Formats: sequence, C-alpha cells, structure tokens
Amino acid sequence: MDKFYKQLVMMGTMAAIVLPPVAVQAADKELLDILLSNDAITQGQYDDLLAKEALTTEDAEEIVVSLGDGSGLNISADNGEWVVGIGGRLHLEYAQHEHDSSLGALPVNGSTTRRARLEMDGTIWGKWGWAAEFDLAENKTALKDVKMGFEGENFSLYAGNQKQPYSLSLEMSSNDIPFLERSVDNALVSELTDRAIGLRLETSGDNWFFAGGVFGDEIGTDIQGDEGWASMGRFVYAPIISDNTVVHLGIRGALRNIADPLTFRIKDETTDWSNFDIVNTGTLSDTEEVTMFGPEFAVAMGPFTMMGEYSTMEVSRAGADDLEFDAWHVGAALSLTGEHRASFYRIDAGEFKGVRPSIPFDPDNGQWGGLELVARYASIDLNDGTFTGGNEDVVNVGMNWYLSRNMRYLFDWTHIVDTDESNTVRMFAPGMDIFRIRAQYNY
Repeated sequence: MDKFYKQLVMMGTMAAIVLPPVAVQAADKELLDILLSNDAITQGQYDDLLAKEALTTEDAEEIVVSLGDGSGLNISADNGEWVVGIGGRLHLEYAQHEHDSSLGALPVNGSTTRRARLEMDGTIWGKWGWAAEFDLAENKTALKDVKMGFEGENFSLYAGNQKQPYSLSLEMSSNDIPFLERSVDNALVSELTDRAIGLRLETSGDNWFFAGGVFGDEIGTDIQGDEGWASMGRFVYAPIISDNTVVHLGIRGALRNIADPLTFRIKDETTDWSNFDIVNTGTLSDTEEVTMFGPEFAVAMGPFTMMGEYSTMEVSRAGADDLEFDAWHVGAALSLTGEHRASFYRIDAGEFKGVRPSIPFDPDNGQWGGLELVARYASIDLNDGTFTGGNEDVVNVGMNWYLSRNMRYLFDWTHIVDTDESNTVRMFAPGMDIFRIRAQYNY
C-alpha cells in the first residue's frame, strides 16, 4: 500500500504540472473518490491528500517563465524578487594557415570547439545577484564567472571569480565583439587581466561608468609561495548617447604584484589551438611587479562604428633590467543592412552589447538576416633595448552574418603585415594568411 500511495502522489504531481489549476482540483478529488470507494486508500489517507493545498491560478501567475532579453531561459517568482536564468554559448571554428615553407614551424590547422559554455545567473531577494559559468570546450572544464554580490540602484559589488576591469574589448563578451577574436594587442593585457578571484565594484551615471577592484591570481596559476594580487580600474565617459550616435571615451590602469615564483610571460598564438606564436617574450624571471595604462575610444554613428585601444606596460624585475612594452589596435565595422550598434550600447556596463538583425533570417519570406563588414589593424611590440620578444603588425578583414539575435556566422581573413624579423619564425611570418570561419550560437 505504501508503494501504491507513493505512485498516487506522483500521479497527482504530474497532473498538477500538466493540467490547468481548476482542472487539477476537480481531477484530484474525482480520483480520490474512486480510490476510496474501492478501498484502495483509507479514509485517513483520503482526508490527508484532500487537505493538501492545491495549486491555484494566483499561485501559477506568481511564477513567470520567459526568454531573457536576447537569449536564455528566465524563471522568476514573487514579482521578480527571485530569478534564475539559464543560457550558454557554442562557438564552432575552423582555421587554415597559408605561409612560406621556410617558416620552420607548422601551425596547426583544422576545426575545434572554441567555446562551449553553460551559464546560469539569478537574483535572490531582489538585490542579491549570482552567476555561475563553465566552459567545456576541447573536452576540458574551465571555471569562468562564479560570483555573488549586491546590486543597488546604480552600483554593484561582487565577490568571486570574475573579469578584472581593463579595456573595452576584454569587457565585451565574445558573443558581442565585432570580430571573430580579440586582436593581437590583447596578448599584452590578457595575461594580467583574465578572470580571477576578487572584489569588483561597478557604478554609473547618465554619461559615465566606473569599474574597479582588487583581485588575486587567475585560478590554475602555478604558485609555490605567496599568491600575487592586482588592483585595477576603468573609467568611461560618453558625452553622446543615443540610438543613432555614441561617443565613448575611456581610460584604465592596472597594477599586478607577481606570485611566487616570480615568472611572467607574454606570447600570442595565431589561433587558440594553432600551437604557433610569432611574438614571445619567453619566461621573464624575477618579475616582481607589472603596471599597465592606456586610453580607449569608440564612435558609433548610424551603421558605422570605429573603436580603438592603446596599452603600455612596465615590467619591474629584481636583478635584471626593467622592460617596457606597448600594443594597440584600431578597428571599424559597417552594417550593410542598417543595424545601428549605438542602439546596443549600455553605459551602465561601459560597453556595446551584441547586434540584433533588424530583419532575421527567414528565406521563406525573402529575409536573409543582417550583414556587417569589419576591418582592423593591430600592433604589439615586445622589444626593449637589447631584449627581443618580437613585434608584429596584423590586419583583419571579415564579414559577420547575423541570422537572428542568437546566431551568427563570422568569416575572417588575418594577414601578418610585418615583424621585426629577429628570429627565423619572424623572418618568414610576414605575408602569412589565416582564414577562419565560426558558427556561433548563444542562448
């Protein structure tokens, strides 16, 4: 009888999910009456089940299930006081290198799962937010955003593993950047500003945004002694913000104390899995402290957008000469189908969100989605005096095809324009072409 009783409860639960509230109440009582009349349950069990509170229409309206703003599944209750969002991204990519046979090294060509992320976030008691994001690309598990914090009217304070605030291109999601990948100058800053455990404060007004924080080392860093730490901040001022025009001006700085052992390295792979780098400092032993500073800008006018960044880095070492490096990029995007990137700008995040095509892909109705042309020139210089880490100038030209708010295809041609020719690889790298295509889906 206990087993039958449990099955009955399960049947009632399924009925509550599938049937409308009023129908559930009627069906439950009719079923209980039949079971009682056939002595399948006792009067006590009948009374106990009948007394349980039934799902009402008012209760059902308190739970709202919807698609999020752009993607994802959102479940909210108690007028939005409790929210759970579920989403993710899948980036499938193919790359092919064309190069001089005298290069002396063979970059890896082929396809890969560049990103495969499961993302969850939500709100507790209306003001407390949380997020958990994991990347399963290339059969590995990587921890991304795992954080919790308080969200006020015009500020937020989060603790956990999260992005360190430095540069527009790093702050923008890989789902949203105009290019297939961030530019070569990103290699200069990403070694120090990737996600790390720490405190991050954000605050903003009508035309300004600030983010700053204190962080430890990136998870997975090989630390044998004391952990390193970093302090960094980013300030953005946008004198013009409208659906048609945005002027974005920013400045940022960072200071990182290196963990024990005091080693630091900068290199840039031509693709995420090519196992081939053109510039590479090698291991910089006895590095005690690294500082970075630089401006950023973006101008969006109608279908045209231009953005750029510059960063300078000082590497302080014990028992060796200090080093200074720099890097920069300037890029532009032009929508051929009328989308205005300015309309996707958010000053409360200091960044542009992803483009949504004004006419989604629907060939049955003669609609082919949105098209965007992009171009970018980038440079990185890791030489200082007699120290030679290499320098590299790169141009990217590409096209983005937006099928919907959740899906786009990206086509990219990367050309190595110039290097300092300081070793065999850099001698024959100029003229190298890299062709890439990505199918990107985020939900």
